[in-house]
Amino acid sequence: MKMAEEKATIIDAEGPQILEEGPSLPDILTESFVEAFEKGIMQYKKWVAACYRLTRESHWINHGTADKPKFSLQAPGAEALMNPLGISCADNGKPTYTVREAKLDGGGYAYWCEGYMESKTLKRSGYYVGYCDSRDPFFNARPGWKPETGHADIHKASMANWEVRGVTMLGGLRDPDPQLLRAAGLDPGKIQTIDYRGGKTPEESAGVISEPQRKRLWAIAKNAQISEDDLRPYLKKWYGLDSMKDIKRKDYDKICEQVESAYLPMDDKDKKEEKEPGTDG
Repeated sequence: MKMAEEKATIIDAEGPQILEEGPSLPDILTESFVEAFEKGIMQYKKWVAACYRLTRESHWINHGTADKPKFSLQAPGAEALMNPLGISCADNGKPTYTVREAKLDGGGYAYWCEGYMESKTLKRSGYYVGYCDSRDPFFNARPGWKPETGHADIHKASMANWEVRGVTMLGGLRDPDPQLLRAAGLDPGKIQTIDYRGGKTPEESAGVISEPQRKRLWAIAKNAQISEDDLRPYLKKWYGLDSMKDIKRKDYDKICEQVESAYLPMDDKDKKEEKEPGTDG
């Protein structure tokens, strides 16, 4: 044991060493090698686009901005890819992962989900970790959420993060550029940008209303004897919209209230002291 300790001390004193084996780059980077490599890149991009076609816009989140997007896959998208990639979270009926809880310094708690994941389709495997803690800004900004009662949310989020991390790393599907998403038939402009400051889900922060919500609004308008010709200029003036399909979820309840009252203000004077729709304050 003493010799081992002395040897370790000597190695550390010498500093890290880099060992290289195999032929030098000029020996292997022949023209034929580079051509074959470039063809492989093109095939790889096609394969990645094929994987993305198994997802839809709601399976992604833009953590950046419209000008500088940073797209990441969410748990439903990872689940959509697991069968085609031959990925299972169990082996002979036993989970290939474990979840642990730990206390944080200064208060709070964290969950780690970690374990082995394999893609039988790609013949690749790895050991991955998913993490989430009670200080997460998304959960803490959500109205009514409290860390002391939020263990289940943090636990579930750590498992989802593990799942997404494993699937995307095994498949090489992390941080796609807009061109690759378009090649897969996805519209990057429809991918939601999540507002962590308000603890809002993607649909709540920037999403538009769903088809059932549009049908409900039409039913309200019909009952109030408001036609499409009446509704269109109102939406254009106060919300800058050309179609009901573009109504934001955050504005939906207010619009329904005004349509149900059969009163669609068209002039500023009609608003009087009432706050204008779609404005803050």
